[in-house]
Parts: sequence; structure tokens; C-alpha cells
Amino acid sequence: MAISRRMLLKTAVAGGVAATFPLRLAFAAGGAGASNIIVFALMRGGMDGLNLVAPSDDADLNAARPASLRLLSSGASAGLSLANGPSANDWRLHPSAPELKTLYDAGHLAFVHAAGIPADSRSHFQMQAFLEHGVADPVALTRSNGWIGQYGLSSGISASTFALVSAAPTLPASLSGDPGAVSLPDPNSFVLGSTAQAQFLASAYAAAPGLTGASGRSAINAVNAFQKVNSGFTPPKPGTYGTDSLAKGFSVIAELIKLNVGLQMAEVEYTNWDTHVNQQPRFAGSVSVLSKALGAFYADIAAYADRVTVVMMSEFGRRVQSNASGGTDHGHGNVMTVLGGKVRGGRIYGQWSGLKPAVLDLGDVPVTTDYRSVLSEVVSATRGDLASTVFPGFTPPTQPLGLFAA
Repeated sequence: MAISRRMLLKTAVAGGVAATFPLRLAFAAGGAGASNIIVFALMRGGMDGLNLVAPSDDADLNAARPASLRLLSSGASAGLSLANGPSANDWRLHPSAPELKTLYDAGHLAFVHAAGIPADSRSHFQMQAFLEHGVADPVALTRSNGWIGQYGLSSGISASTFALVSAAPTLPASLSGDPGAVSLPDPNSFVLGSTAQAQFLASAYAAAPGLTGASGRSAINAVNAFQKVNSGFTPPKPGTYGTDSLAKGFSVIAELIKLNVGLQMAEVEYTNWDTHVNQQPRFAGSVSVLSKALGAFYADIAAYADRVTVVMMSEFGRRVQSNASGGTDHGHGNVMTVLGGKVRGGRIYGQWSGLKPAVLDLGDVPVTTDYRSVLSEVVSATRGDLASTVFPGFTPPTQPLGLFAA
């Protein structure tokens, strides 16, 4: 049976790794390895920002929700106190997030509240598509590139094979459009298969002419080169990271950073936030997973912290009023998180208008900070100003939030 080029290329990288070929064999060259790195953490499902970071003494919030879906100021399950809130209220963090509290108090982590997508949709699919493509309306969504993929194309960083990486099993929409983007959920599975398979592929592509041969040889060389680098890597000690998908994703990104393969931008994701029913135990578990994963990651890349910025968000928040099923339904404004060695942390940014019915957006937290304001500030402060290219039709505010020191 004749083996097509597509079949060979699919065989060339096995074990859950997805990539668009031809891969270019180009690890960090010159000073590229010392570039700043952005990690985009996407919390799919609509995280309840009012259950993660909120004022414990807001009378309107207290009237709208049972104690189990609020952050309390006292008792065994009291929220963790946060200084420098956006109002004079008693701001708290979910009690299942002690690692985030430590990072916040140390000045490495900041929150931006009432942030989100300035769109009326409450659809998971549409709002995730908006934020992954860096837009806020269906017309702009017709562009084919994700915002990270577009950055890769505009900046030229994708000349390095592992510049744009997702730790998810499949390439997410945010990295779409750049042919050099790679999905790499497990570095140890970025292999050519058995010795016999590797020899067959090398022989087949060595004799193949034109683009087919060049593409195959490039892919094989990239995998072999990465395996040589990866073989000398000492993984984190057992127990440093959890076994959940988010912890695994962050551990992969940490490994790529320490291997110095030229990583520039990355994405990790976690999908357990759609809490319509019995929210309290499920949300607490997800917050614990998130907090431990971020804490482990930041400790793991401590030597590189000044080069790394993590920005985390969900497609929307939840409604202020809880529902009759012990949960919350799709809302609007939410909280974003920014973590890094150069971040001016220990503060909650954004314009907080309170939760009185008159200021709510149809019962939801109003969006007072466009999510692109946060992302563009992160991009501009760490990698250079390409906001007009990455976020088409969006003009960053003349006065940035101030997430980074001048």
C-alpha cells in the first residue's frame, strides 16, 4: 500500500503531539532563549469571579447569595483577606487558594475585577471564540487567526519550532493561524515511535524529493533534536505538581522554559467551571487545583520569574443572584489574574462599581475593563507593542492599568 505524505507526517510525531508541518528545526539562537514568555491560562466554563475574589461585606451580594457561595469574613471557612482592593470593602480570596494568597502578598500576583468581553452573549462557545481570537463581536470573529497565532505571525517569533506551544492535547483556537504552533501535552511522548518506525521514516524521507522530503526531514530532525535536549532534563520531584490536567499542563510549560528551547508564548487550560448545580464543593475543588498548580509552577520557574508572565481568564463570570439549585448561571464581568516577576502584584485593579441593582448589567457584574486592555498591556510590557495587529479594531486605553513597573 502506498503511504501518503499526510500519513507519514501523522506518523512522524506520535503520542498525542499535534503540529502543523513543516516544522522548522530552529531552537533558541543568539539571545532568543532569554526572551520574555507569556502563558495564557484559559479557565473554560465560566468561572464565578464573585466566589473567587469578592468583598465579604457587600450587602447586595450577601442578600443575593447563600453563605456557601460567598466569601465570609469570619469562621472556619472565612475567605483569605486581600489588601489593596478597588474599594473600601473587605476584599477576600477563596479559602481554597492559599498559594494564590502567598503570591499576592509577595507582590507577584494581581487581580483585575469587573473585566471581560464587552459583548452581550452568554454562550460558552461564542465567548470562548471571542477571547481566543482577541475580538468582541461576530463580524470580527470571521478572521481565522487566534490572538496568540496572530502575534506569532506578526512578530516572526515562530521561526523557532517551539516558540508557540499549547499543553492541551489539541491545538486551541488562540494559537490558530501560525503554522509553527505546536500542541505538546507530554514532552516524553514527542517521539517517532519505535526504533524500527524511526528508521523507516528517516529512510523514507531521505529519498523523498521536493517539499515532501523537506517537510518530513524537518519534522524528524525537530523531534530528534528535542529528544536530545529533553534527555538531560531532570523532572520536578514527585509531589511538586498534582496529577490533574492543569498541573500537568503547567509542568510541561515549566519544562520547556527550563530546557531553553525558545518558548515565547504558551497556553494551558482547565475546564471545570460551569457550576449551575451544587457549586460549593465543586468550585472549592477547582480553586484548589488552580491554586496548587499556579503555586507549583511559580516555584518551579523561580529562576526565570522575571521573564515569565501568566495571564488567566474565563469566558465570562456568573450572575450575582444564585439559582435554586445551589449554583450560579452564566453572567458577564469577571476577574482576571496576572502573575509574574515583573508584575506589580498585591493589588486588585479595575473599576469596581459595586453590586447595587442599578449598576448591574441585567443582573450581572458590568464589564468595566475590556479583557483586551489587560492582554494588550501584558503583551506591550513584556514583548513589545503589537496590540493593533493582535487585537484588530481595539484601541488600548491611553492610561494603562499599571500592571507593570515603568
